[in-house]
Amino acid sequence: MKNTERFYYIGDHIRRLRESKGWTQQALGKRLGKKTSTISAYETNAKLPSADCLIEMAELFGVSLDTLVYGENAELLSIHSLSQEQRVLVVALADYFAAESAKQRTAEQQMYLVTELVRLLSQ
Repeated sequence: MKNTERFYYIGDHIRRLRESKGWTQQALGKRLGKKTSTISAYETNAKLPSADCLIEMAELFGVSLDTLVYGENAELLSIHSLSQEQRVLVVALADYFAAESAKQRTAEQQMYLVTELVRLLSQ
């Protein structure tokens, strides 16, 4: 899909997510501080929501921006509500598993991850 084509799908995703919540266009508009006609314009792709509005919608719908924009409902981990030390551990885990081979995964990394996981889980 070309970047220019992506715009034409956002409205469908907004509508689908709104309907999955059982909300009318008017109800979504109230939550966003927008007129019903603006929500309709978003859903018919006559108007593109601002970045701030997209973020607010994603939070209201409880989905990632990827899901809102691309319509994919990938299993994503939100680190929004994690503590700073939990975020550090998540990044370390991601780096560890992103290593191309087991050789790049050092014993020191393994020990750090296990120690931190045990410490956080025992809190």
